[in-house]
Amino acid sequence: MSIIIEKYNKRGEINLKKIIAAISVSIVTIIILLSFIDRTPQESESNTADIVYSITSIPENLKSIGELNKREQDIVCATSKGLVELDAEGNIKPVLAQDYTVSDDGLEYVFKIRDDIYWSDGSKITPNDIVDFFREVITEESEISALLNVFGVKDYINGSNSFSNTVAITSTEDSLKIRLNSRDDGFIEELTKPQYRVRKELLFWEDIDKNYSSITYSGNYYISSMSDSEIILKRADNSNAELAQTIHLVKDDSEDLALAAFEIGERDIVMNPPTSQLQRLKDEGKLVESPSDEAVYLAFNGNNENFSNQVKNEIYRLISKAIEEYQNKNDLLLELAECSYFREDKDDLTKLQSRNVMVNFKSDVEMPSKIVLVAKESLQNKDITDYLTAWFKENTDITLVCNLLTEDDMNLISEKNYYDIALVNVYAKLEDDEQLLATISSFLPKSQRDMINNSNSKAEKEELFAEIEEELFNNYRVLPLLFYNNTIAVNDTEDENILDGNGNIDFSAIK
Repeated sequence: MSIIIEKYNKRGEINLKKIIAAISVSIVTIIILLSFIDRTPQESESNTADIVYSITSIPENLKSIGELNKREQDIVCATSKGLVELDAEGNIKPVLAQDYTVSDDGLEYVFKIRDDIYWSDGSKITPNDIVDFFREVITEESEISALLNVFGVKDYINGSNSFSNTVAITSTEDSLKIRLNSRDDGFIEELTKPQYRVRKELLFWEDIDKNYSSITYSGNYYISSMSDSEIILKRADNSNAELAQTIHLVKDDSEDLALAAFEIGERDIVMNPPTSQLQRLKDEGKLVESPSDEAVYLAFNGNNENFSNQVKNEIYRLISKAIEEYQNKNDLLLELAECSYFREDKDDLTKLQSRNVMVNFKSDVEMPSKIVLVAKESLQNKDITDYLTAWFKENTDITLVCNLLTEDDMNLISEKNYYDIALVNVYAKLEDDEQLLATISSFLPKSQRDMINNSNSKAEKEELFAEIEEELFNNYRVLPLLFYNNTIAVNDTEDENILDGNGNIDFSAIK
């Protein structure tokens, strides 16, 4: 019996040694396999994608945002953040601010500044940095309607007192405080404009092509290089790693060339592709559309006394009818203004009803045999003027002569008498009244311009412009024709809302 037990124990020891050996081999194997696994999850989750965005020009000066077009503003929006911003649905969202409060009387705004926001050099963005930015923008920027109602701003601009002793924009350790002269319920929305994206060294932005590498940026991206043909933006180290790593803004000389590059995969975003390609792009699921504040007005030459109001009304009626037929063929590109100066006013039937009656009244007035129309040189204006010329030839006895002029020549047409009517391209958003007034200033008496410029609140501006609007329409100075839509060719995006509420590209919406 003892012999049997001894054999059993020896056999058990052998089996146990085999088991231990097998486990040891397994452990070694697992360790070896693990050594081949990338154990840096943060790095593997980082988005290494590039976005190639077509632009028509490479800007040299990005200091005065109000003077830039939307596509130039896109660069500022990508590299700078605001206290608050406007999302694609038009909702106000705190960005550099964690939140904000408004006093009961509507005069004082307190912004609680986030404690996890940084400049591109890694230093923290402080409330005092934001005060410094507002001092710079008030000193250097011409279009600052949102800030003119801030207590002390006008005195500071017109006087010699220091900013800190005059302007009611102050900071504490974690907050920014702004006090207004009078209540303005549109103040927060005004602050979402691109010109209030927080920047450092504002004067350096005037020669951005020379100074880009010396600037610290508050946005998700910074400018890493610039040339005559391309701007490259790199994702900041402290930005969300899910954002695209690089944005290439590549200069294309025409929409046709940009779309050709898009078709072969060399562009990811093309703004306003050729009209003839819009329906095809939509059918392929590559077209994003959204309302735009870009409009076209019809302006009559104020120096031309040969046209009576009846003649002007008939010209406007004919042009409107032609534009209606043009819109039917290009419904993705534009919508009719229907006598409204602003897209958001189109539902105000009380205001617009009498205008529509006036415009649609056909009179038997004797019309001129020739009408000279001028417009700024662009592909869109060429398409419209070609259509108008053909329409007048087919439907009337009037010869419509269309001349496309440079932007400089268009700015001087109020001094000329060689035209009868003009197509005026307008950024028709009341909150940006400076741009609107600058565009139609040739047709507004100086007293009316000054009244709007000196008003403090959005409500006052709206009331004053309503009066001017009636005068513009009833006296055939400047009349609305159409509103453009934003049309964007986009490859590989699941989000159709790639424009923010101010019409600027939101690159964070493109993964």
